[in-house]
Amino acid sequence: MRSYGIAALTSVGRDRAGSLIKPRVDQIRRFDLLQTLLLGGAVLVVILFYVWQHVQVVRLGYQVESLAGERAGLIRQQKELRVEVAKLKSLRRVEEIARRQLGLGSPKSGQVIVIE
Repeated sequence: MRSYGIAALTSVGRDRAGSLIKPRVDQIRRFDLLQTLLLGGAVLVVILFYVWQHVQVVRLGYQVESLAGERAGLIRQQKELRVEVAKLKSLRRVEEIARRQLGLGSPKSGQVIVIE
């Protein structure tokens, strides 16, 4: 047998033990890195969802304000149109058009026949 010094055996044992332990440590580090990346990704997704949701709420708020303004304008326009319809249906206006444009006048006595 060969005689090895204690230092030689110890360094060989250390190298051998290191080569056995190193892959396991690398696996653990890789697993920790994967966990960290997954956790960071999940937090990023939650933050992006929160920001998107906030942007949607603000956008919808502007849309509601725009539609409220449009509604107020349409209500004002409806009131104006109702006033115009009332003016056009006015009996005084109809009578004036009948006299001026159509040449009609008030009925004379004897022209009116009352049927019971």
